[in-house]
Order: sequence, then C-alpha cells, then structure tokens
Amino acid sequence: MNSSNKHFEIVSKIKSGKINDATIRALLNTGIESFTRIEKNLYFRISAQGTGTWVYQYKTHNKPKRMTLGTYGKRPDKLPFSDARDELAKARAIVNQGSDPLAEKKRAKQSIYNTVNDLALDWLDDIASRLEHPKIPVRIYQQEIKPQIGGISLNEITGLDIRSVLKFVKGRKKTTRPTIVNDTLTYLKQLFDHGVTLGLIHHNPAMAFKTKHAGGTEKSRERALSLGELKIVFHTMRKNHAHFSRENYLAVALLVVLGVRKGELIALRWDELLDNNTIWRLTEERSKNNVAIDIPIPKQAGEWLNELKHRSNGSPYVFPSRRKSKRRGYISDDTLNHALTNLFGKKTGKLKSSTGNVLGTAGIEYFVIHDLRRTTRTLMSKNKVRSEVAEKCINHVKKGVEGIYNRDAFFNERKIAHQQLADQLTPLVNI
Repeated sequence: MNSSNKHFEIVSKIKSGKINDATIRALLNTGIESFTRIEKNLYFRISAQGTGTWVYQYKTHNKPKRMTLGTYGKRPDKLPFSDARDELAKARAIVNQGSDPLAEKKRAKQSIYNTVNDLALDWLDDIASRLEHPKIPVRIYQQEIKPQIGGISLNEITGLDIRSVLKFVKGRKKTTRPTIVNDTLTYLKQLFDHGVTLGLIHHNPAMAFKTKHAGGTEKSRERALSLGELKIVFHTMRKNHAHFSRENYLAVALLVVLGVRKGELIALRWDELLDNNTIWRLTEERSKNNVAIDIPIPKQAGEWLNELKHRSNGSPYVFPSRRKSKRRGYISDDTLNHALTNLFGKKTGKLKSSTGNVLGTAGIEYFVIHDLRRTTRTLMSKNKVRSEVAEKCINHVKKGVEGIYNRDAFFNERKIAHQQLADQLTPLVNI
C-alpha cells in the first residue's frame, strides 16, 4: 500500500474515533504533509520535513486562531497523545475564562526578568538606538553595577544594595573627580525606572538617592596650560618618545592648534580634508554638538597632517587603529588619555606606568586631554582674539537666533586666530 492510501486509511480510523499513540505514529510515518482533525479543537500537523506537531484551533472575539501545543513524541521534551489532550484542556480553560491562550503564552515568554541583569539587558537594548554614545551605559553597567547586584532578584533589591554599588565605585575610583560615581547613580535610576515602566517592580530603589550620596557636586575643570607649560610638555613627550608615540605627539599639537574635541580628531578621515589640507570640513554627523563647521588649518598643522598621511600607511583615517582586532578603523577613545596618564605616573587600566611621573617631576600640574581644548580658548583670549571668534574657533554654539543663522561666520577671522596660535606653538613642537 502506498503512502497516500495508507494516510487515507489512518485518517478514516481517526474519524471513527479509533485514536491512540500507535495511530498517531502510523499517521506520522506516512510522511504526507497534512493538517488532520483529531478531535474537537485538536489537530495534528505533519510538516514538509516530516515533523508532527499538535495544534489547538479555536476562536477568540470571533476570530479563528491556531496555537501550537507542542511537538509529538516521547516525554519529557515532547507530547504523546495523552499529554496533548492535557495541554488542550488547559488552553480551552483559558478561552472559557475569556482570555487568549496565545497572548498568555507570549506573556509567559516575556516574564523572564528575574534578576537585575535580566532587566539590564532589556534596558540597554531599549536605549541603544536613542543614545549618541550607547557604549557608555554598557561600560558602566558591566564594570560598576553588575559585579555588585547583577545576580540579585529584582524583588529583593533595596536601598542598601544601591548604596553598596556606590561604595564599590568610590572604592574603585581613587580620584577627586566624582563623575563616574554620579554617572553610576544616574544609570541605576534609569535602569530601575525601566523596571517600573514594565511593571516588573513597584518602586525605584535608587530614586531616593541624591548626588550627595554618590560623588557629590562636580566642579567644572579650569585647567588650562600656558605656552611655558606646553614647552615643557612637548619636551617631555619627545624625551619619552618610546612611551609617547609620534602620532600621539602630533595629535596633541593638533588639538591645541585647532581646538577641536578629541573624539572629532581621532575619527578624522582624509576625505574630510580639503584644498591640500587647508580646510577640515567637519560634518554635522561628526560634530559632537551636531553643528557642521569648516575649520581653517594653519600651514604648520597641514605639514603635521602630511607626516601623518605617510604614517597612516594607506588607511582612510588620519589616526588608524593600531590593533588589527579593532572593529573600527581608528584609534580607541582611550589611546591619548592613557598615553598622557602614563607620563603622570598613573595606572592605565591594569597596567602600571612605564615612565613614572615624568611630567610632574618636570613641574607640570596634572591635566587631561580635554583640558587642551580649554587651553586653546585661553591662549586665544591672551592673543586678543574677539570672544565670539574664539568661541567659534572651538565650535561653541550660541543659543537662539544668532546660533542658528551664524554657522559659517568669522572664517577669515578664525583662520588668522588659528594661524597665530600655530606660529606660537610651532617652535615648541618642531624641535
């Protein structure tokens, strides 16, 4: 007897009420793709691949629906005929109560948020598309929050746990800057707000904590270097060239002369430089404040860029990644920070300083890469550059109408201001 005839014969037996596991196995063994009614609301589907599944067919709000109850087979992972009937009875009971078993099934799948880490994974995924720098909350969660409370049940989190996280961060960050601790508290509040929004918890255990409980009030940095200090800094960097590469050296020089942000410079592509490296067209997408600007490049900075072009070895980036494993094509956000921190004798990550505090020994008070931008603005003020021109040189945007309609203003004035600064800095750099 061929498969089609065998299939027809078995279906006839089922219609007459002769159903057991042997009948279902025989039906499955025919290998015929089909959808067979077994009894009221219960169907047996054979796929094109020969897999048998139990299907509950029902109506809710007068709309026909189908729900897969499970795959036919032996316990414990699969459903024999008797177990399929049990699952059918459960699904029918839900329908009789006025609910939809498919919706209940989906809801059950969503109820997987048992621990803080479960919630965090959903929260980080939810905010990723809305943030300009989504890696920051990921890093802070992984390094500061997860080690302390990631495995704790959501229902058991209390203010004591929040305090333990903040104490942990304070202990890890041996610094007078409270930024990381305050950022951690901010993300804790956002994380548990997400839990409240989803109805997974009834209150936010971090909400009662204030800045005073974390890192305290953050004081704005005021550090700016004088030309005299810059002379010592560049001399020390050259002297320790084995620990502070030529590429890093020229990056620092460009940051001071151009007044751009570090993130904007390290991601600079050669195709952004126009007219033989005399203009840098920083696009709206690349600018941190989302304001496009044409940056005039002084002659000396153009020469530094020519050297970097040779060193970039065909890369589309001015500062190409130094690790083949890196996904992006340019250096890490931490490269310049770590190189400078090393010269101050401080640890970078897990590594101890390779130079000791050579900058401090030379009489230089501690500074960070971002202070170079403030240095640019301060030196321009000392050079009597008009305030509105100096502000535009570092791409600060005024609020209101003037900020909207004055985007390309002062190009010639800025060109003079950057060139004046380059003339002052070149004798300190080109030695």
